[in-house]
Amino acid sequence: MAFAEQTIAEFLDDVAARAVTPSGGAVAAVGGAFGAALCEMVCIHTIEKDDDGVESELSTVRTELETRRVRLLELADEDSTAIDELQAAFAASTDEGRAELIDERSRRAADVPLDIAEACLDVLDHAKTVTATGNRNALADAGTGAFLAHAALKAAVFTVRANLELIEEPAVGEEIEERVAEIDGRGDEALAQVRANIEDVI
Repeated sequence: MAFAEQTIAEFLDDVAARAVTPSGGAVAAVGGAFGAALCEMVCIHTIEKDDDGVESELSTVRTELETRRVRLLELADEDSTAIDELQAAFAASTDEGRAELIDERSRRAADVPLDIAEACLDVLDHAKTVTATGNRNALADAGTGAFLAHAALKAAVFTVRANLELIEEPAVGEEIEERVAEIDGRGDEALAQVRANIEDVI
């Protein structure tokens, strides 16, 4: 069953279990999806009120946030699959193709949380617009959404870096680390802008 089809309680029960998955990457993705949903909500309230003529801009932002929310839930499933497949590779009998299989699946276990981090960065970038132009009465919700997305981004970045240790090819690891560092820095910059936008609330 896809995580999106579970209740929140079911998902949490699966996390708080002996099974390896869902683990950090999947939880980060779901956290990012919560952040996107909160920012979507603020868009909706603002569009309905439409006091400042921002309906068109926030309608587009709302659609983009919904797309990221759906994608993050998909990525939660993809992360669990990637980790399960990596665990299966480690458990496989030793043979000449085992090392190559582990390296291939280690790359996937790093790529998926990297995608999660990128999706969370997109949410944060949209949160800058939402907190700047959204309904002022809902700023706490938009800010909470941004904080969740930022935490999810940080968690995904941490997961990528942890999984990089399993990749044998240095050039591949360096390429991924370069992307991770950029995403991490941009995420911090986006959150700083969000904080500036909601400074009268926090």
